[in-house]
Amino acid sequence: MARYDAWNAAVATYFTAGAAQGSPIFLSLDLEAIEDVAARFLDEGVDGDPVRDFSQAVRRRCVSPVGDHVNLNTLKSSHGNIPGGVAFLGLMVYAAYNMQEEEGVDEKNYFLRLREVLGLPQSQGRPEGMLPAGTEESLWKSWNEHLTAAGFQCTAERGSGSQTYLRYVLSQSILREADKQFLRQRFRDAHLPLLFDCDQLGFWLSRQTLMRRHLHEGLHHTDPARVWEFYRSAHRVYEMSDWMRGGGSPLGSDRRQSRSIECGLYRTVDLLGDAEYWLFPKEPGRTRSSLLEVTPVPGGSAHPLRTIRPGFFAPPWQVAPFVEQALEYDVAGDPVIHKMLFPKRDFWILVRDPENHQGMWATWKPYLELGEPLVVLCRRGALDDEMTRFKEAMLLNWTARTESDEVIEYQDCMVLSYDWGGFIPSPEGRALADALTPRSMAGISLSGGLRDPNQNAWLEGFPPVLKVYGFDRRFEVAVTASRGYSRRCEIPRQQAVALDRDMEPDTYQIEVKWNDKRAAVRSFRIVPWSSIQEKADLEEIINFNPAATAGLGLRGALIVGSDAAGEDGSHA
Repeated sequence: MARYDAWNAAVATYFTAGAAQGSPIFLSLDLEAIEDVAARFLDEGVDGDPVRDFSQAVRRRCVSPVGDHVNLNTLKSSHGNIPGGVAFLGLMVYAAYNMQEEEGVDEKNYFLRLREVLGLPQSQGRPEGMLPAGTEESLWKSWNEHLTAAGFQCTAERGSGSQTYLRYVLSQSILREADKQFLRQRFRDAHLPLLFDCDQLGFWLSRQTLMRRHLHEGLHHTDPARVWEFYRSAHRVYEMSDWMRGGGSPLGSDRRQSRSIECGLYRTVDLLGDAEYWLFPKEPGRTRSSLLEVTPVPGGSAHPLRTIRPGFFAPPWQVAPFVEQALEYDVAGDPVIHKMLFPKRDFWILVRDPENHQGMWATWKPYLELGEPLVVLCRRGALDDEMTRFKEAMLLNWTARTESDEVIEYQDCMVLSYDWGGFIPSPEGRALADALTPRSMAGISLSGGLRDPNQNAWLEGFPPVLKVYGFDRRFEVAVTASRGYSRRCEIPRQQAVALDRDMEPDTYQIEVKWNDKRAAVRSFRIVPWSSIQEKADLEEIINFNPAATAGLGLRGALIVGSDAAGEDGSHA
């Protein structure tokens, strides 16, 4: 049987694998995730039942053989750079996954479920060792600090009142088993298309009348990161059902983990200033990296997929943004990834490269953040009329509109209003309206300073500049750190505010409030100069406007000819 430390490392790696820098990470451990961890990330064997093996490994580490005492002290040391309590926290979330829709969400019902998965006597309340309430909070804080240090956004948060500490678990719990069964039935009854991507399925779900409270709250949450995590979890349910045979039933264990690579869109500009569009494959999340090859046409030569940064493969070839049917490409090199899909869509929303604000427009983010400029692409026809209606209603504005073939491009779009609820879109425009509707009252932008992009961090003495985007005139802002730093102020929207240059190396959190309610939150780090991480593999960035660089590529600090670059990046 696999040891606790092996499970702990595997669970932590599983939830961050393939995730782009800055992505929110949810420790949403459920049945499928445990099975996937065991099959793909656990180097040690299991006893045939991954859930039993996992729960017993946790029990052996921290539960007394006699009585019902949980010793959390055994989980507080780190192993390598991974906190020691990740697997235990994952089991806490798994207990919430087992809760039924009709169960009230309180500590009494929750701890009955936790005792069940830990094999403890079925009495009410917290087990011994988890008293007083909140004893486990230090484990959540260590997990959050680990994610922030790795360049991700943490999502586990403290609550208030009777859910002060239970909120940590509930903030990570996404779809429960009962929700998945409900969705399978709903997908089967709706006869959904075979090749919906995550966006399309999410937009469809958001328009459904769902009588399940937990599912409805997740799909309509004010935090766009949580909404998107519900979309992704629902899409995994959709992927694991046998739609090709028309039954919509779960696949057998030999195929249930089959995954596809989803493609977005990457925009470049040619010598004449005309837009060109490329396939932009997303690295599958929660999957161990492997050498993947994709075949553009049946019987053709395989094309290797090269990772340009965590979460993204390099654009392999050009494509028309709007196709008449979804495109499927064969993928080789991985036991569970067999297809790459480019969906049939009627619009695309592109944002600037988050690592380079002068970089390319592409589908870099799964959801929009307030204040971001956008490029919106639409098919000619009904959506073009809908964009005009958005502008006339003062919901959206843009600086230029261009047409080419079947593509209409709206440049430098900006969402102007939070109040989209009173606007009634046409049936054809509902998905586009859903995608553009802001879900939060504020957005946080960090720019300038000296940034280490490998760590979501800025160098000591050169912190970023803070700017808050929102629909109110002023916002309350609190900047706090784990070592006691605190700065609170009220700032006008879209006004650049310099952070203190003497901020010491630490993990910082920015919280924006509106009407005494949290409107936005973001974490970042200040690191000493000695902690700069050298990028192991310099990303080759090509400026696809040859008029600017005479067609030369940029590799690190050298300008090289695209055919003359050696393996080490030197020029001939």
